[in-house]
Amino acid sequence: MNSEFGSTMGEIDLPSIPTLQAFERAATLGSFALAANALNRTPSAISHAIRDLEERFAVALFERVGRSVKLTAAGAAYLQTVKNALEVLTKGTKQLVAAQEPTTVRLSALPFFTSAVLLPNYGEFERRFPRLDLRIETSNAYADIANNEVDAAIRFGDANTDGLAVTPLIEIGGLPVCSPAYLQSAPPLNDITDLTGHTLIHVSQNPDAWQRWLWSHNPDLPALDSSMRFDSILGALDAAERGLGIVLAMDPIIRAYPGFGTELVPALELAGGETHTYNFVCRKSSLAARKIQNTLSWLQSSLAPYQ
Repeated sequence: MNSEFGSTMGEIDLPSIPTLQAFERAATLGSFALAANALNRTPSAISHAIRDLEERFAVALFERVGRSVKLTAAGAAYLQTVKNALEVLTKGTKQLVAAQEPTTVRLSALPFFTSAVLLPNYGEFERRFPRLDLRIETSNAYADIANNEVDAAIRFGDANTDGLAVTPLIEIGGLPVCSPAYLQSAPPLNDITDLTGHTLIHVSQNPDAWQRWLWSHNPDLPALDSSMRFDSILGALDAAERGLGIVLAMDPIIRAYPGFGTELVPALELAGGETHTYNFVCRKSSLAARKIQNTLSWLQSSLAPYQ
């Protein structure tokens, strides 16, 4: 009989998803016990679900052979139907969830970190997360994460992170670097005291970096006279590549910098000394979001070779 809402002929009381999952696992694995383990349920729960199916449709789906089970012809035919249905549901659910999540990640980072780490590994991000659109905002100023100016940021040192989630990425020390040509033509560099007789390139944003680093190794060294200054670390590194002096670079990140080992080499390697940390910073409310976790995972794997 037809109604204004359509025919009711052929309607079936369909089994629940957990019941169908129990059947699919038991049929695929050939064991109620293995199915229970795979689904984190008890064997009796699996057995009950199968019995419910068989009684519901008045058909034997399994033959019991000792502790194992074997599909009947009807069970084998139904298994393919159930597999297809579960695959369609899983795919559709993933698409639904993905459609609700923003696909853009706005990441703020300092120019040096962007040049040394983010850009060389950008292709790997695209390969791993093709649905995410990573937008890197490079600036020496700190973006306002709390007010949603960006989704996350990579911050150096003890930045103000009140109310934000902070994940340490990598510990950074100082490494004096210069061009090979400068190293060959300048006075010998045998220990830290020799540095005071060289042109030391400073970065205006961190003007005391050289002095703090020197005193962290030898507090008896005299105060430095002002040498060459640049307004950014990238400018200072360019000056060092041109043989104008020695710059205090961030180790080990500098080892990922294009040209390290050829245009720039260590002028003097010293263990210990002052250290700081690069941190991944985001809003606490967004830390668990998939796009944030994917971005953090990519950063950690990109930095792994230098840990």
